Amino acid sequence: MNNELIQQFAHTWRTFDAIVSDFDTNAWLHTGRGVITPARLSLHLLQSIQYYIEDDTFSAFASGRDFHQNWETMSDEELPSKDDIRAAIHDLRGLTENWLRNVELQSVNTTFDWAGKTKMGVVIFILRHFVYHMGELSSLLNESWNGKANDNFKNTVSLVS
Repeated sequence: MNNELIQQFAHTWRTFDAIVSDFDTNAWLHTGRGVITPARLSLHLLQSIQYYIEDDTFSAFASGRDFHQNWETMSDEELPSKDDIRAAIHDLRGLTENWLRNVELQSVNTTFDWAGKTKMGVVIFILRHFVYHMGELSSLLNESWNGKANDNFKNTVSLVS
């Protein structure tokens, strides 16, 4: 079961990386409204995953920007670049994969009541949250490309992990 979950997350990480890669610099910061922009959503996704896998080893982006700033209130100048996010995707994918490899899925979840009674519930919650925000990012990408964005879900589904 753990290996199946690793494969499902691997596809989601590949799709996330492809979507981030497809934004141009201006769209990265300015597509969307309020806090729903590609840079902010991408940071929120990464911070959330780190939170739910309960790993605090990742603390700064390659550029030196602080990973733990508030994604909703930080200035545009403080936001991570696409390169920062893509490097962090690689790092957090590895951390998540390691967590998935070692998590006892039937063990009791005592930390995140809203995610279910077992660690399997937490895994499913993480994946649902991830996919929800990936849909938002995909929509923002499509908006920035005037309806002609790549289908990154389809384009990454058959790639080897």
